[in-house]
Amino acid sequence: MKNKFLLSLGAVIIGSSAVFGFSSQASALDVKAGPIWNNDDAQIKCPVAAQVYNAQWNGQWVTTVFGQMSVCGTNLTFLPTIALPGDVNAGPIWNNDDAQLKCPVAAAAANGVWNGNWTTTIPGIMSVCGVNRP
Repeated sequence: MKNKFLLSLGAVIIGSSAVFGFSSQASALDVKAGPIWNNDDAQIKCPVAAQVYNAQWNGQWVTTVFGQMSVCGTNLTFLPTIALPGDVNAGPIWNNDDAQLKCPVAAAAANGVWNGNWTTTIPGIMSVCGVNRP
């Protein structure tokens, strides 16, 4: 009787471990956004960083290197590869001043550097930023 109990307990522990192990694989991924100074700054930069991958920002962010790099949480379960040089989505860009704010963030998310170019692809909805390899 004691052996059956221990076997059953062992099966429960192993089964629970498998469930927890699989659940951690479904976690969201972070994307780079350059430096984020505070939550208000994150409200601007994180949606742009997520948009590069056609993703949604999940509201989370953290600084990884003070004054240099922060990351934003997304709903992604894998991070697609972006071929550089190329154009990356940045959401709507309203003018050149807006591009100065959004394109460096989009470039950081794509692991590149903004080349100074941008264009609107769908007015009021989507623009792209030109990004080169670092």
